[in-house]
Amino acid sequence: MKFPTSQSATITAMKPSAKSPLTKWGIVLVLTSIHLILLWVYREEYAGALSILPVGVASWFFGSIIGIITALVILFLYFSILYISNVPTVLFVDTDFVLGGFVLVLIGGAIGWLSNYYHNQTERDLELKKQLDEADALSEISIALSQAERVGLSNILQLIVDSAKKLIPAAEQAVIHILDDQKEYLIAQAASGFQQAAQGRLQMRLGEGIAGQAIISGDTINITDINTDERFIKSVSISSFRSLLVTPIISGDQKLGTISIQSQLPNAFTSHEQDLLYALGVQAAIAIENANLLETTQQSLRETNALYRINQGLVALNTDELLDDVVSLLQKNFGYYHVQVYIIDPKSGDLILQAASGEAGRKMLEQKTRLSAGQGIAGYAAETLVPFFTNNVDEVMFFVHHPLLPETKSEMAMPVKIGEHLFGILDIQQAPPKTFTARDLQLVSAIADQLAIALQKAELYQELQNSLQQEKAMRNQLIQNERLAAIGRLLASVSHELNNPLQAIQNALFLLKEEHGITEQGKQDLNIVLAESERMASMIKRLRDTYRPIRAEDFRQTQLNALIEDVYALVAGHLRHNQITFEFFPDPELQPIPALTDQIRQALLNLVINAVEAMPAGGKLTVYTEFLLETEEALITIIDTGKGIATNIMDNIFEAFNTDKDKGTGLGLTITYDIITKHHGRISAENNSRLGATFRIWLPAKEMEDIT
Repeated sequence: MKFPTSQSATITAMKPSAKSPLTKWGIVLVLTSIHLILLWVYREEYAGALSILPVGVASWFFGSIIGIITALVILFLYFSILYISNVPTVLFVDTDFVLGGFVLVLIGGAIGWLSNYYHNQTERDLELKKQLDEADALSEISIALSQAERVGLSNILQLIVDSAKKLIPAAEQAVIHILDDQKEYLIAQAASGFQQAAQGRLQMRLGEGIAGQAIISGDTINITDINTDERFIKSVSISSFRSLLVTPIISGDQKLGTISIQSQLPNAFTSHEQDLLYALGVQAAIAIENANLLETTQQSLRETNALYRINQGLVALNTDELLDDVVSLLQKNFGYYHVQVYIIDPKSGDLILQAASGEAGRKMLEQKTRLSAGQGIAGYAAETLVPFFTNNVDEVMFFVHHPLLPETKSEMAMPVKIGEHLFGILDIQQAPPKTFTARDLQLVSAIADQLAIALQKAELYQELQNSLQQEKAMRNQLIQNERLAAIGRLLASVSHELNNPLQAIQNALFLLKEEHGITEQGKQDLNIVLAESERMASMIKRLRDTYRPIRAEDFRQTQLNALIEDVYALVAGHLRHNQITFEFFPDPELQPIPALTDQIRQALLNLVINAVEAMPAGGKLTVYTEFLLETEEALITIIDTGKGIATNIMDNIFEAFNTDKDKGTGLGLTITYDIITKHHGRISAENNSRLGATFRIWLPAKEMEDIT
């Protein structure tokens, strides 16, 4: 094998005779000079044995031919010096001279042969050691590849660049660049020998630099000297190397990256080292492919788990829990920076934050974050009904920055919809160095489809529940109306039947009052009986008025605030006697409403009397009035601090004879309910969170002909 100058210098440096040619010739000349000086001084007395030294050294340094020539030159000089010194030729040219010269020439040739054999054997040993080192390195890399899941891709790539630097003696730096997901940049993933490498050397755009050219062409590029090779474009900064060897990392037709080595020496790398670097590149390709396969498998498992979890949530029909699970699962399993779900407000079209991940998401939910229709990337996706994602939000004009998400660089907004019906937006944000890939888009799209199905089922379920509640309310209303009608007919019949004998009794009492001879005590008793009969007649009249058919013209414009003041005037003494504080907060904007004044007064009086009876030890009675512009209704709220409504009668509180009072008839709230219903209004009752109960009455503020 033929090594370049730098490689040869490295190997010969290990040899005992490793000297520069000038030094070697200097040693030979010094030894030869010593030999000639001694010859000149001692002439025929000099034995000449020292001539073996320069001949042997020259032969060892330069080979057999140079050794033989050196022996002949020394013999010639030996003969010449003695001849010039007038030493008779017969004195030194004899059998010993011829035999000594022959031995000297033989020594020159033999030592040269031994030197050549030694050098060749040393080179073979070094080559064998090098091959063993290469085999050991490749074996170590292969073992690491078999344990890739445990070792990790970064450690394997670092092992490969360290091996390249170790196995190629001239290599001073080694680096592996990997293509990013967008196939735009070569990013250094492992490096060896760099002290303070320039950032541009560790990351470059595809097509730039020798590494960029190598991966595009798919060929190994050997720059023997950057000063003379036109393919190397010099930058402003001074390069610290002269030779550069780059080979692409390729798996099939897929280009993954490059592996490069550098040297300060020109013409540093041989074809064998190109093959070795290519073999290391193959190992790097296997490592990257294994890592990608492992990541793909793990990603598929995470995706399957995510879809399974969402499908499990579909059964539960618990939308809030499902959305919380989705955002948490996406952030934890896929490492997204932030995940959130917006729900569309059907009235305004605004996007209301419904679920969000992490601490930032919790704060955003507390702030009741919402986006106006069309605002931000999520709003844009909601308007267009198509997915939108970017890996550089700074380039998107309608991107809206949120202070709780300062690191957002990529954003993906996926409409959650079925057909043209939009339920919401699944919005995912990513922070550098991570970016979105086509696989992320596919995953989020699948999850959005599952969410759409879940939200549709939840919506249908809610509509069904509402319909059932409405049906139940209507059925209860019909039953209640039937009961009230029956009670009304009963009360009307009873009042009619009682009215005739009561009038006869009253007439008889009036005649009896005119009789003479009645004592004073008898007159007083008679007056009491007359007063009570008149009160009974008044009660019967009110019952008849309450349950007689009404007409639209019977309704009069009634000021509720004034009516409540009248009720308070009627019960003021009763309230003081029971130590009950009364507070009234009227709505000054409340306009008169069409009503049967006496009946509304009776309904309010019933509620106030019930509240007083619920506070036997005193308390507080508060009344509010409010005009509801959206529904054009007047709202009356009556709040007490009494014992509240018993749970066993709460569901049927407005039914006749349903009471928890020892002396109550259970008709007060029934009559009140009937009065409010006749006014096309509504009434509700509920217990307060602490003490007492709250009754609310909604009465329409429209003209009666519009509501009958």
